[in-house]
Amino acid sequence: MKTGRNAPCTCGSRKKVKHCCGSIGTRVQQASPRDEDRRWVEEHLIKEGDLLLYGNLLEDLEGGSAETPWKAFRGIAERYLEAGPNRTTLIHAEVDALIEALIQRDQRFGYPPPFCHRGCANCCHELVYCTSEEAAGILATCQAQGLEIDYDKASRQLAHVTIDSRGDHTGETTWNDQAPEDQSCLFLDPAERSCRIWPVRPLVCRVHLAEETDRHCAPHNGVENPEARGINYVELATILSVVFTLHRDSIKRTMGRLLLDARPADPGLA
Repeated sequence: MKTGRNAPCTCGSRKKVKHCCGSIGTRVQQASPRDEDRRWVEEHLIKEGDLLLYGNLLEDLEGGSAETPWKAFRGIAERYLEAGPNRTTLIHAEVDALIEALIQRDQRFGYPPPFCHRGCANCCHELVYCTSEEAAGILATCQAQGLEIDYDKASRQLAHVTIDSRGDHTGETTWNDQAPEDQSCLFLDPAERSCRIWPVRPLVCRVHLAEETDRHCAPHNGVENPEARGINYVELATILSVVFTLHRDSIKRTMGRLLLDARPADPGLA
C-alpha cells in the first residue's frame, strides 16, 4: 500500500511525504542502502534531537528541491567520531582543503574566487557560534600565545543576546544596538582588521565566503542583509550540519558564553 504524498511521512519527521522520504524517491516500506544510511544517521547523529541543517541546505531539503544526503551525513559523522581528540583540528583542515578545491573547480568554469581577503572583516561584526571543543582550542591558543581575551566585552555582547531557560540562543538579538566597538569579534585586531586566532577560528568563520563585495556581509540584529551575496557550497553546509548536530548541546550557547564558562579562575582570588 502506497503512502499519499500529502500524508504525514511515516519516518516521524512530521513533514509531508513529498517533502520528506517521498522527495528523495524512497519507499518507506522498502529497505535500501539509503535507508540504512538514514537509520545510521538517526541512531548515531540525530539521536533524540533534530538534524541541525546549515545554510541553503535547510532551504533545499525543506523545499524538496534536493536529495537528502544521508550517505554524506553518515560518512562525515563516521570520520569525525572516529578521529578522536584531534577531530576538531582534522575537520578544520578538511574544510580548508575542500574550500580550496571548490574554488579551483569554480575557476576552471570561469567563476571568480571569493571576495574575502585580509582586512575586509565585515563578517567579523556579528554573533559567532562554535562548538565547545573549538572554544577550548581557542582558549588554549590564547593561553599559549599570551593573547588576552576581553571577557568584559564578551559579557557586554551577551547582554544583547536573548537566551532560553537552557542557556541557548533563541535567534533574537539586539547586537547592532550596542556600542560600535563592542559589535566586533573578540579576536578581531582593530588596527590590522585581521583575526588574531586565525589557525583555530571556528568552522562558521571558515565557510563564510562573500561574492563580489563584503559590504553586505554583516546582518542587522540577526537579520541577513537582502543585498548579501554569499557563495554557498552544499559540501560545506553538509559538514557544518553534521558538526552542529553532534554538538547541539554547545553550538547554540555562542562563542562568548562558552569562553566565559571556561574562563580560568583568577589566581589572586584563590
